[in-house]
Amino acid sequence: MDRKYIVGTIILLVCIFIGIFIHKNYNVDINSGEIAISKKSNYDASKEIKQALNSFDSSKKADIITNVNTSSNVVALSFEGLCNKDTMDKIIHMLDEYGIKATFFIPGIKAAEDPSIVKVIQKSGQDIGNGTLSGIKNMEKLSKEQLVTDFCRTNKILKSITGKDTVLLKCNSTVYNDNILTAAYASGNKYAVNSNHYLSYQSFKNYDQAYGYINNLEKGAIISIKLEGVLDSFEYGEKTVEEKPAIDKQAGIKEGKSKEEEQVTIIQTVEWLLKSIQEQNKTVVKVAELPNIIEHNELQNNKNILNKVYNQNNKSKNNKIQNNKIRNNKVQNNKSKNNEVKNNVDSINFKELVRKNNKKLAPVVSEFYTTQRALSYTFRGISNEASLDNILKMMDKLNAKGTFFVIKEEILKYPDRINKILSKGHEIGNGGITTNSNLLNKSTEEICKEIYEVDKLLKEKGINTNAYMAGYGYIDPQIQEALSAITNIPSLKNYELFTYSKAPIVNKYKDMSAEEILRSYFNINSYVSLRKGEIVYFRLDSNLFKNDELIANIIELLTKNYVQNGYVSKYNEKSQSYDLAQKPLGYSVVTLGNLQKTIETSSQFGRYNIMSNPIPMKERTDEEAAKMIKTNYIGNEYIDLSDFSEEEKLSIDKSGTIDTNSENVIFFTFDDWGGDPVINEILDVLNKHKVKATFFVISKYADINSNISNANPNLLRTIALNGHDIGSHNYNHELLDTSKKELEVSLAKSYDVMESVIGDLDSLRPYFRPPTLLLRKEGLEAVYESGYKYTINGNITTHDYERPSAQDIVNYIERGLVKGRGNVVVMHMNDQAYYTAEALDIFLTNNEKGLYGEKYKIAKLSDYLEK
Repeated sequence: MDRKYIVGTIILLVCIFIGIFIHKNYNVDINSGEIAISKKSNYDASKEIKQALNSFDSSKKADIITNVNTSSNVVALSFEGLCNKDTMDKIIHMLDEYGIKATFFIPGIKAAEDPSIVKVIQKSGQDIGNGTLSGIKNMEKLSKEQLVTDFCRTNKILKSITGKDTVLLKCNSTVYNDNILTAAYASGNKYAVNSNHYLSYQSFKNYDQAYGYINNLEKGAIISIKLEGVLDSFEYGEKTVEEKPAIDKQAGIKEGKSKEEEQVTIIQTVEWLLKSIQEQNKTVVKVAELPNIIEHNELQNNKNILNKVYNQNNKSKNNKIQNNKIRNNKVQNNKSKNNEVKNNVDSINFKELVRKNNKKLAPVVSEFYTTQRALSYTFRGISNEASLDNILKMMDKLNAKGTFFVIKEEILKYPDRINKILSKGHEIGNGGITTNSNLLNKSTEEICKEIYEVDKLLKEKGINTNAYMAGYGYIDPQIQEALSAITNIPSLKNYELFTYSKAPIVNKYKDMSAEEILRSYFNINSYVSLRKGEIVYFRLDSNLFKNDELIANIIELLTKNYVQNGYVSKYNEKSQSYDLAQKPLGYSVVTLGNLQKTIETSSQFGRYNIMSNPIPMKERTDEEAAKMIKTNYIGNEYIDLSDFSEEEKLSIDKSGTIDTNSENVIFFTFDDWGGDPVINEILDVLNKHKVKATFFVISKYADINSNISNANPNLLRTIALNGHDIGSHNYNHELLDTSKKELEVSLAKSYDVMESVIGDLDSLRPYFRPPTLLLRKEGLEAVYESGYKYTINGNITTHDYERPSAQDIVNYIERGLVKGRGNVVVMHMNDQAYYTAEALDIFLTNNEKGLYGEKYKIAKLSDYLEK
């Protein structure tokens, strides 16, 4: 028999055998990445899942292991995920060389894909924990059935490989609520691990940074190392959890890095970390041992316990640290230096207060719905007096006022600093008691009690506030429920729950200059300015910066470049591209209380409400829409009408003008959307000349539910309050050659969004401007069927966003004007419309001076279309 045939047959049989084995044990769904486990598999956990669901008892929860308060120089290491075998071998070898034992939280799917790696970790004496099935985030949103299924399946996979039950659980970017802790306990995981110190391959650029990180790390901390990927906003840690990167451009992610580079870097990161730990004589304990650590000073006084403490030899990298378990001694928390405030806190039944509130949640204010030309700076952490003094001095220089959230400890410890803040015209807010992530594990009634206790302390000092911000701006349903419940106490009925829209003091900016931080966080390609009603949060007591003036310098740069001024793109005719330039914005920085109390009226800009149930337009029949094509379309002579019938081509408007009964009229219209600098400037020019115009809006930019970083209903509301007409430029700027079904959804949504923001004002019109002025018959029918009354192009399309000067725009308008008709001038309000407001000012001034002969009347479309 042919030798090649024999070899081929053997290879085929081996492949078949492997395929049968894999199919028998587990299958991987390529689309979802999830293992589909057969009931005959060793990984089948159907029995365990059923048992866990049957034993689900809300009174039995997994205990949380987190950082401990201790004077012992100890830390715990945990690793999350799995790399390839070569990388894992190197990491295990390093841990072995340094005599360090850690805990590896392994996702079930990865474990099932390569059990050999798990066995290597186990053989080296490292602990193994449940890293959930696939490491998904935000598991607090899952049902108990989903949680139990996930935890049980992962436990079963790990036990099948290691032969041991897995008692530790760690979820990825998840808040441990009662549902998760109960599901964990029912699934066999007695402990859930909560860390607020995370590292990835991006965390250090050199050894000095790693050494500094360990040097500044508090004793008793858990360090979690992500073996793959980068940190998300949840994982920046207790000191930096406030960062909320823009959705359209997530901060902190470096592109173009290969998997091989990432794995090499994580090896280097781990080596720097272990070396830093050794050189600073820190003892590393396993996560499971951390709760049993007792304070070092007590160990010195107890010879029986002292003999059981870890022995550590750090003379050489090759000397292994010999670890002995410290016996079960409970953590001794540092006692407060101040006694509990003597008031009637204990006399209030907070449990009953929460029960009567019936699970209602307070809304979260991350930015105000307001038309006031102002925004707010908020601060936490007044322990660094030098930093505080620099901030107060800078705020005076900028004529800015802020809100400083203080906690109970600060109220008792720093009364002089609080008085100093108040004397400068700033305000004090309620910062609660618990500032770290432990707050997220407290009950609703405990959070209520904290808010109430701090409020009482403030009132005793003559300080009244209606603002509460949880530690580092944390927000979860229990905090919302607590704030809602607390407002049932009459003295706290006006309290609001605050977080922030921007927070530039974050870990990745450690030791950077103010200029570098501003360039990175407020990237001018993402932010043209701050918006009305935004809340910017600064943590003053951060240890990120050695320079006590740095945060004050950030505030100065931010205020000058994004509050007093803003950025606009200016067309460069020579390069046929855009250069960045600034325009005055003139916003004020005020306290939260100022924004809270300034309510919009007929004569005052201020806070307003967004309607939850907007009134939709009334739809039309196909027949009605077909008739309106001939009568309610205001066209343009250059528009392609190839898909219309010959009869329609003859009857449809091509002039782009409006019958004004022989009056010389100009309708200025503005398309698209832009930032506050451009649109405010246009509004200011229109107000200067006391004229009204029409704005066609891409309405997703006014939609608070659009999940885009620059949604700005306040700007839309401002346009309406100035008395201008507002029409639709579609929700996503969809062209009229889009499918009719998709168009109908967008057309209706566009109107509904604007109705929710400005429906109570006499401004929203059923007018539609086709994006790019493109026309298609089916698309035009969809516009009228959706309920719009007029579709409006125009006779003068300025292309103002690519004109080299304001005068060039003015010249173009002048050349296109028609006497005795209503001229519809198409302009823009996008961030490239640098010269638009200036051109408008020049033209209106010339018109008022009579330079065009008989003065043109300037009107908004509804002045004539609604007659």
